[in-house]
Parts: sequence; structure tokens; C-alpha cells
Amino acid sequence: GEKLGGPVHLFKKYFNFNMLTVKVGSDYGTYVINKQTPNRQIWLSSPTSGPKRYDWTGERWVYTHDGMTLHNLLSKEFSVIFRSNIDLSHLIYS
Repeated sequence: GEKLGGPVHLFKKYFNFNMLTVKVGSDYGTYVINKQTPNRQIWLSSPTSGPKRYDWTGERWVYTHDGMTLHNLLSKEFSVIFRSNIDLSHLIYS
């Protein structure tokens, strides 16, 4: 795994084929982001908000039950965890 410093201490990421695992420390837990290519979905397991399936709209990844994008949810949750403004809206497909 790769450790990142700065405000993102205790942050590790692991890549495994179509899966990204992000450990955010023992106080918060682990995020698992899993790409489901045949379904055009991304499955998220969040220690904060639980499991969600994001559908590809042709422009971005959206959770159809609440209309929130994957980038917006992660920005919100990471901002709380890292006590810093984390804005992922500038990334591709956000």
C-alpha cells in the first residue's frame, strides 16, 4: 500500500484489478470502491454511509436513490474525516 502524508495522515490506498481500497484509520474504517464494468456501475462500501451502487449517466457516477454523485459523497465524507475541505469536483467524471 501507499501512505500519503499531510492532512491525509493514516490514509492508505490499495489497488486490486477493478477495486480500490482506502483505509482511513482505525477511527473511521475502510472504503472499498469496486468497478462493475458489465453493469456500468461502481459499488461503494463506505464506513460512514454504508453500501451504495453508482450508475454511469454518460457524464458522471450517480446514486439514483438520492441523485448524489460519487465525487460529492466522497468529498463530503473525506472533509469530515480529515477535518479539511476535500473537493473532488475538479476530477474527471465528477
